[in-house]
Amino acid sequence: MKAIALSRVERLLEGHIDVRRRPGSIQPLRYPFAEHEFYDPFTRWVASAPSGVRIRMKSNTTAIHLELNQRVAAFGGDPRPAPYDLFINGKSVVRESAHGGASIGLDGSLTGDETANVAFDNLAKGEKRIELWLPQSATVSIRSFALSDKATCAPWPDKRKRVLFHGSSISHCMEADTAAGAWPAVAARLSDFAHTNLGWAGSCILSGLAARIIRDQKADAIVLKLGINVHGQGTLKERTFADSAHAMLSIIREKHKKTPIVVISPIFSPPREDKSEGEGLTLKQMRAILERVVAARVKSGDANIRYLSGLELFNESDRADLPDELHPNAAGYKRMGERFHKLMLKGRKAIL
Repeated sequence: MKAIALSRVERLLEGHIDVRRRPGSIQPLRYPFAEHEFYDPFTRWVASAPSGVRIRMKSNTTAIHLELNQRVAAFGGDPRPAPYDLFINGKSVVRESAHGGASIGLDGSLTGDETANVAFDNLAKGEKRIELWLPQSATVSIRSFALSDKATCAPWPDKRKRVLFHGSSISHCMEADTAAGAWPAVAARLSDFAHTNLGWAGSCILSGLAARIIRDQKADAIVLKLGINVHGQGTLKERTFADSAHAMLSIIREKHKKTPIVVISPIFSPPREDKSEGEGLTLKQMRAILERVVAARVKSGDANIRYLSGLELFNESDRADLPDELHPNAAGYKRMGERFHKLMLKGRKAIL
């Protein structure tokens, strides 16, 4: 096997915001590492889990071996599955989970040794377009990336139109089979678009920090799925929820003057439809407020913003695929991606 220099591997990454460089490893991040101390520990962790991040290259290798430091989410139970999904010439050909690695609890406690490895062998001969999706439910630091002896390796940058998604765990999609099964990834793949997934589990709180990241990224369209993490602790009331949504949109518009933006309200969640936490908002109230926010911006001259009710992506008829009454399962996420593609990325009404 032939190791590829980490500086070269870094140039093969797609779908990330930044890279954390330690002696002997690189870690793709979905937030700017220079602002590491600005975030609380939980947000740092979920924004480090590489949902939507992949390694893209052209190569004739017949094997790919990675040595890693990996920490898999074990929030409230057993560690989640964390498969690596290998696509060759546009098709998923094999999924492999790493051997070894640690799990991490909600309190930040680690169980096990984070040292891990994953291998893909007996790949087809000849030059291939390779896309390796990293797991969405683990943090991953790459210590070694090796190909078969004498294999070629060239970057395969994703130059397609790019849709940037921001949202909660329901956009992060830890419950999907792989990161390629997250609904943003499904929608983008059906449309042959590139995408960046800034779904931060438990951390989509209409923050200015997130708005600044989105503002500073290249994107041909932006999708903001807002509300559910605000419901959890009743953190915003009617006035502050509307104000925070406007503030986020205004920050994004500083550099994305005419970029199409879709604001999506919460999907169906039975216990939360008519019940708030503390003195916060119900999901029904959030949908109405977000629709008014978008209408106000259209009235003020923004012709490139649209509202989409989350119920058009996942509603009461889909309840069988909502096992915890909050997060869809893999089938539910796939359906959400297909519906978003049909509603917003396809046909005469498409945003792109």
